[in-house]
Amino acid sequence: MKIPAALPILGILIASISCADIASPTRSNAYEWRRIEPAGPGTAETLSFHWPASRLPVKVWAEDTLNLPAKVQAGIDKWKAAFLYREYDAVTVADSNLADVVVRLAPPSKLTLDVVRMRALAPECEGATDFDLPSGSRELQVPVRVFVNPRFDPASPGVDQCLALTVTHEMGHTIGIFDHSPSSSDIMFFDPVVSDLSASDRATAELVYHTSPNVTVSAR
Repeated sequence: MKIPAALPILGILIASISCADIASPTRSNAYEWRRIEPAGPGTAETLSFHWPASRLPVKVWAEDTLNLPAKVQAGIDKWKAAFLYREYDAVTVADSNLADVVVRLAPPSKLTLDVVRMRALAPECEGATDFDLPSGSRELQVPVRVFVNPRFDPASPGVDQCLALTVTHEMGHTIGIFDHSPSSSDIMFFDPVVSDLSASDRATAELVYHTSPNVTVSAR
């Protein structure tokens, strides 16, 4: 993923309080988050997903290296803050066997036919999120697997910031943003240059969790 050029690395809540329902958040600046997948000759299917309330908080495990757990926690905090009504929640766990999301510091694993991969394309730090959707099924198998990888010496200036940006981007995929933003001002741009969520990122996250999904999640 790209990082700001200054780093030396290559390369509303407005609601009327009454007896009626709370006003819906404004999402007019949201981008398309759903994933379009081929479904046969000349056909395609639109995939959408979010974690149901019954599965919250999502359990996230991070490999204990290069301060990755702290970066994952920071990414979780940023995405949680995007929601007005706590539609999404996540916690870090110490046991990967209990996790719904597993984050590792490693090159992205080999792609298999049953994996829908969201990948950020950039030479500095690479990241990928793999969703295991068996052929013909719309039931996501946990854990979701996230890979982040510094393509240079981790001690090089700027790599720490690069990894933090990459983790936040990939955590955005894990909450259900299945595609990339077309704007470089958003953290979910395919090759992001910003480190924080934009108004569009926040609006999109809200929209994801207020739209009925067609992908469910398996029981553990």
